[in-house]
Amino acid sequence: MSDNHMLLISKKLVLTLLIVALLGAVLAVCPGCGGRNLVVQTGSGKVKGQVGQGDILVFKGIPYARPPVGELRWKPPEPPEPWSDTFKAALYGPVAPQTTDTFGAATTQEQSEDSLSLNVWTPGTDNERRPVMVWIHGGGFTNGSGSDEWYEGSTFAMHGDVVMVTLNYRLGALGFLYLGGVGGPEYGESGNLGMLDQVAALKWVRENIAAFGGDPDNVTIFGESAGSMSVCTLMGMPAAKGLFRRAIGESGALNLINNVGYSSEITGKFMTNAGVNDMAGMKSLTPEQIIKAQSDLMAKEGRSGTPLGPVIDGSVLPEPPLQAIAKGSAAGVDFLTGTNLDEVRLWMVDVPLLKVIPVNIALQYMPMLKEALGARAGSIEASYKSRRPDATDGDISMAITTDVMFRVPGIRVVEAQSAQQPKTWMYLFTWPNPVQGGILGACHALEIPFVFDHLHAGATVQLLGNDPPQKLADIMHNTWIAFAKTGDPNNKSIPNWPAYNTQTRATMIFNVEPSVENDPYGEERRIYNGIPFDSAIPSL
Repeated sequence: MSDNHMLLISKKLVLTLLIVALLGAVLAVCPGCGGRNLVVQTGSGKVKGQVGQGDILVFKGIPYARPPVGELRWKPPEPPEPWSDTFKAALYGPVAPQTTDTFGAATTQEQSEDSLSLNVWTPGTDNERRPVMVWIHGGGFTNGSGSDEWYEGSTFAMHGDVVMVTLNYRLGALGFLYLGGVGGPEYGESGNLGMLDQVAALKWVRENIAAFGGDPDNVTIFGESAGSMSVCTLMGMPAAKGLFRRAIGESGALNLINNVGYSSEITGKFMTNAGVNDMAGMKSLTPEQIIKAQSDLMAKEGRSGTPLGPVIDGSVLPEPPLQAIAKGSAAGVDFLTGTNLDEVRLWMVDVPLLKVIPVNIALQYMPMLKEALGARAGSIEASYKSRRPDATDGDISMAITTDVMFRVPGIRVVEAQSAQQPKTWMYLFTWPNPVQGGILGACHALEIPFVFDHLHAGATVQLLGNDPPQKLADIMHNTWIAFAKTGDPNNKSIPNWPAYNTQTRATMIFNVEPSVENDPYGEERRIYNGIPFDSAIPSL
């Protein structure tokens, strides 16, 4: 072999080695993600994610506030302390201390007071300014987490080219126990710590999401049940103003907000259960002792609404949020909200009596109904029966309870917002699931797997059966994405959906074949005219 050939081979070898070295350097930055950087600089330090489903980049367990432990227990959240090493955002953070929920979700996750973290799914950590969707989980303000399998965010990132965020916030007695009467002004905001945590997470999004390929000026908050109540509360909460551009509320309004008097009574009962009588005693409690005292409290008080939930404390919430919304507190926020046709049928899983009890018994079993209906209970029951001649006593009780707890309060919110913001929409989810012979109907939480397009996530079979309609998931998933992008939910998968106003009350009926109806169940809506649903009393 000639010297020239040897020289040519050597040059080719050097070039090959150089290419391999450069490729290795690229892959070291982001293995398998086509040059997108898995290491992102946040205001607190660098975080390193991983490549997830569908080539989506995932960052889990990022702290958005200091751990609320020690002297910070029952105090507003503080910014996270910076870190020098790269934070490995590969695992979900611990969930807030809680009891097991209806489907046992909390039993498989580590619990800790150090739970203030969030998770991000993004198509790319580039300079694109994608719409951002921030999910606030439900669970009655006492259960749940942003790491539940139902809320895994890759579907939104894959199908909608959006940046998806889920978060944890303080729950139960650690997040919503009003201690201003026990600890003085220093603890005056303790009844809304879970809400302040949500605000802290939204501030983190505003300050950091651009580094994850998101647009901090196009943030949509959305949530279900207590998450939807949180969304509506944030719309009337001064500290949250300007942190989001759009909002979606699923099955939760503003009828379960507490006042200071009632919340102080709840605090007294909690402290009796815990065996303490001052703040020193409260600080000495272990998380396990707090959850035990909370469980004892909820067993007695839970039928009266949400004894541990947002409080109109004069500071975080200066006035009932519905009144604030009616005055224009969220006038710049595009809003989409709705409920499910048979919300309370979900609780037949825990309270089978709901299947059969007549209204007069339900009034005693659920004090919130008695307080809402009062002397009009008999005439209201008769009115429902006149339109449901074949319904059982239990059917009538569940229909009334659904309207009192969910549908009519939701209508009150959409009425208030539509007067301030034309881009406001209302829906009613009616798909009846086939489980247990269809007895659960279109129950509470049923829409979530369709919204997230997670029809086969853990425990969904208990609500959806073995063959839920993918078409309905496509419809709802696409609609939520369309709204997050433009503030208008209309898209090719649904018929034309007019905005809501009190003249037509246009409502999208979500089912396999979606349709629009003006003022569905209007006769029953009108029954509640004059009954206050926003007066900050224990239940309504």
